[in-house]
Amino acid sequence: MHTIIKMNAITLGLLMASSAASAAQNESSGANGLEVIMVTAQKRTQSVKEVPLSITAISGSELQDKNISDSEELSSRIANFNISQSGQGYNITMRGLGSGPNQGFEQTVGTYVDGVYRGRAYQMRSAFVDLERFEVLRGPQSTLFGKNTTAGALNITTAAPTEELSGYANLNYEIDNGSTFDGAISGSLTDNLQARAAVKVIEQDGYFYNTLVARDEVGRDGVFARLTLAWQPTDDISVSLKYQHDEEENQGITPSQPLAEPALYGAPLPSVYGDISQYVVNDKLNKGLAALGEDESGDFSADYWTLNVEWDLGDQVLSSVTGLQDYTMLQSNDGDHGPAPLTYRQASDESFNQFSQELRLSSYFDGPFNYIAGLYYQTTELDFSEQYRIYPLNALGPRDYQSDTDTKAIFAKFDYAFAPKWQASLGLRYSQEEKQASRSLSMVELSSGTPINNMTVVNVPATLQGMGFPAMLPTPIYLQLLSSQLGLEQHQVAGERSENEFNPSLNITRQFEDAMVYASISTGSKAGGFDARANLAKDWEFEPEKVTAYEIGTKLTLADGAADLNIAVFNMQFEDLQTSTFDGVAGFYVENGAQSSSRGVEIDGRWLLSDNWQLSGNVAYLDFSWDEFTGAKCFNSAMYQPSNVESSGVTCDLSGQTGAYAPKWSGSVNLDYSKAVGADLEFAFNLESVFKSSYYTNYDLNPYTEQSGYGKVNMRIGLIDHNNGWSLALLGKNLTDKYTTTYSTDMSFSPAGMYATWVEPGRSIAVQAGYRF
Repeated sequence: MHTIIKMNAITLGLLMASSAASAAQNESSGANGLEVIMVTAQKRTQSVKEVPLSITAISGSELQDKNISDSEELSSRIANFNISQSGQGYNITMRGLGSGPNQGFEQTVGTYVDGVYRGRAYQMRSAFVDLERFEVLRGPQSTLFGKNTTAGALNITTAAPTEELSGYANLNYEIDNGSTFDGAISGSLTDNLQARAAVKVIEQDGYFYNTLVARDEVGRDGVFARLTLAWQPTDDISVSLKYQHDEEENQGITPSQPLAEPALYGAPLPSVYGDISQYVVNDKLNKGLAALGEDESGDFSADYWTLNVEWDLGDQVLSSVTGLQDYTMLQSNDGDHGPAPLTYRQASDESFNQFSQELRLSSYFDGPFNYIAGLYYQTTELDFSEQYRIYPLNALGPRDYQSDTDTKAIFAKFDYAFAPKWQASLGLRYSQEEKQASRSLSMVELSSGTPINNMTVVNVPATLQGMGFPAMLPTPIYLQLLSSQLGLEQHQVAGERSENEFNPSLNITRQFEDAMVYASISTGSKAGGFDARANLAKDWEFEPEKVTAYEIGTKLTLADGAADLNIAVFNMQFEDLQTSTFDGVAGFYVENGAQSSSRGVEIDGRWLLSDNWQLSGNVAYLDFSWDEFTGAKCFNSAMYQPSNVESSGVTCDLSGQTGAYAPKWSGSVNLDYSKAVGADLEFAFNLESVFKSSYYTNYDLNPYTEQSGYGKVNMRIGLIDHNNGWSLALLGKNLTDKYTTTYSTDMSFSPAGMYATWVEPGRSIAVQAGYRF
């Protein structure tokens, strides 16, 4: 498999392929038919070939054609980019850099929709509704995007209203899973007022069958709707107001299943585990004990308001971006992800609201000196509570966490053409962030519902009696036992933080007739904060992470405009990377990895082979390593022993090791064919291969939870009637039916060698029908 992946990579480089960026909207055709991809990565509309950074752009129409409704599926098609689910939300990783799930911090990769920051993991649930373009910007984007973009940023643009009446309706029906419908209608209401309404409806049963509850999972029933108004009160002022409301219900929460090492097959384990030999990766889930009232389900609701105002001042443009957003998430899930009664989160309630305001003043970019300067303000409130059943301890652990954050920033970017064909860009951003937070964890006897603090003597659970403890203990001694032996303690903590950061960047570009070459140095930072999920009071604060990144690259136009090739070489040096780690028993905690490095090469390109054939794709080589990371969690395995255990005998030294979600090779290759059939019809064919070399799915680098290298094949065959506006297509994903894992943790309160792992779907076949006018 490694050989196949390398052959794919070499072939891609030789054939000058480009990422699925092959068809972004707002494009125009070049002299030889290769479309010009327009992006807003620098807060203004430019050709992607003018932007001096590593970037991939995917059009909204391509997302619809391939029925990509979430960022997790999209990330598999983009090199050096990964999004995976966990029990707490989503992990976003770019160039091997990411934080993992924890309600106490935002992601290392910032997400922006129509210029408004979305930093919470649950906000990745919002489906791709009527998008114009999805841009993946690699490397720190501190100057213009700012907040929490140390590894990169996702810049998402939704579709704008049109003056002419237009619209579409698409239906995607997946065999044995369900359907997705999306549609939009757009046009003018008056001479200076346009509107666009869009909706996406998802009704899916799920790709996996849960044998314990006899149903398909993960089921999704969701409605996502947006209304956009565009108003031009004068010739110099344009106003855009967007409101989106999301509602989603889930039957099952995550595609997680138990996994066991073969060394445990036949081992004398308690009967509650069932047949351990069936703990393998496939299309079956085995979790949720109905007799105990366990039922994985979730309800998500979100509202997003975005107001954009642009005022043309003659030789400058004043822009205002106002964002207001909130969401609530109520869910329950099997904490051990298997059939044994170990842990169950019977309630998890999270609510969040955010207000942000950005003001920017920009020059016209029509002379040797240009600039963008602005102010930014954001305030957020988060409330999170959960109740975890811990069956082996006969305990219920209610947890509460609240945080308030205020962010202020001033930023500027100056571009100066200091010589013919040469330009220097200086970026500056100064930010201040203030946080307040509190966390509490208490213990309740599960069988009686009595708070343990109200008990004089505690009946010691059989689990602890098996460790040599007596049947009864005084409450203070019992609580001390939980803290010292299992890392669980009742506590209340609170704190405040105030941090100031200055992040400069410098970029030099040189234009040639058919090429652009650039070199850059940039910095980024993500504020420290307070851990929402740790079970010990001492694990409360974590420090900020910082990065210095170096990148050189070129963007080439070849074959008289029929091909383009983009190459970037990067080196990123991180300090105190924030990581969320499962403690191996009953909770997660945040720690800072002292120093890490991410180096590599990214290539993307397109080649219009003929009037009918186009080759496109992307490939990346990545070398990620922890330069210094002591005190890390050691992996637990029945088959392997860590060789890097420190003198304490408890923690491990990851220095010199790679990280999770850091495959050496990743990318995708697309082959597109289109041909007119008769006067009105067009036949369209797409063959896509996505590939990754091996990578760890667990931050403790357990060898058994390493996903081996793989390649997957997708295909779409379609027929389009341009005259009458209809289309029909057949879409196949993962045609070779490979089951791959994206995330894993140790199974709570279980022997070494047992895990909970998250699995990607196998093969799916769908029929698509569409209409445009």
